[in-house]
Amino acid sequence: MKIHHIAAAAALPLACAGAGAQSSVTLFGVVDVNTRYVKNSDLPGNLTMGSGGHSSGRFGLRGMEDLGTGLKAGFWLESDLYADRGAIHSSGRLFQRRSTISLMGSFGEVRLGRDLSPATAHTYKYDPFGVIGLAGSATASRMPDAFSTYYRSDNAFQYITPQMLGGLQAELMFAPDENPSNNVGRHAAARLFYENGPLSLSLSYGTTNANAAGTKFKQYGAGASYDFGFAKLIGHFQREDLPYGVYGGNTLGAEDRWLLGMTAPLRVGYLRASYVRTDSRQGPAIFNGSDANQYAIGYVYDMSRRTALYATVARITNKGAAHFSLGSGAPGLAAGGSSTGAEFGIRHNF
Repeated sequence: MKIHHIAAAAALPLACAGAGAQSSVTLFGVVDVNTRYVKNSDLPGNLTMGSGGHSSGRFGLRGMEDLGTGLKAGFWLESDLYADRGAIHSSGRLFQRRSTISLMGSFGEVRLGRDLSPATAHTYKYDPFGVIGLAGSATASRMPDAFSTYYRSDNAFQYITPQMLGGLQAELMFAPDENPSNNVGRHAAARLFYENGPLSLSLSYGTTNANAAGTKFKQYGAGASYDFGFAKLIGHFQREDLPYGVYGGNTLGAEDRWLLGMTAPLRVGYLRASYVRTDSRQGPAIFNGSDANQYAIGYVYDMSRRTALYATVARITNKGAAHFSLGSGAPGLAAGGSSTGAEFGIRHNF
């Protein structure tokens, strides 16, 4: 394929630069486009085209150089790609998804730059829908949209340990705010995880300074999955605490989210399903009992190793003052309303 020639051509100067050093550079990406229909309570239905229903659209470059004596250097540059309109992330950042450089060896990995936080790893690692698309678990949450650093942090120092005790690892992150006048946005997180055969377990904790007074937005996570062969059971819990009114007069308060899900292989492709429960635990009286339930089921049909068709249906039911809706629905869903939708798309990896 042409992509292999591009990778080889990009790697050639690096390979020649070091005496005996082994280098590689790879161009990779995902193109994902879907059609979605969403109906919010008694509002008009809405038909849209979008990107990232199965996998987030992206393109990037990653590379590795063997420095000898067990030491390696690597880089990873990754950008969003919205193929439905040929756009990158709305922030204008070219490598918004990841921009890191690393040193790796028997000691583990030291990684510097913009990357995903360990504090929110459970929300996508233990979600059959990968926290994206019509049925991603983030749909029924106020938190991701409130913090630009919810998933990723700039200027981050990371350390990832080597595997210990047959599959146990830890990852640590610290992202300074780089502002001498206050420490808004300063983030620290850690995750302990265990991967061994069909079993996966994970615990995480993170804090972010929400204001100049240093008030903490705290995150607690736990996730697990077990692959029985005929099906994989998946679950996670995410607790997020923010004292009411300290973040720009927001109405966030605090939230608990539970997810129970599964994937099941078929002869060609696989089924996936999830149930998400969101509980509002803090805030003004109007938010008491402002909870939501989200149900989803989908099918992925693998046309080849790199290309798949997918279909998903989902529904959210709200209680109290909650008004979560599936993406692309008509705006203005009333508190306590419901949102129902379906999407069909195609995804290609390269």
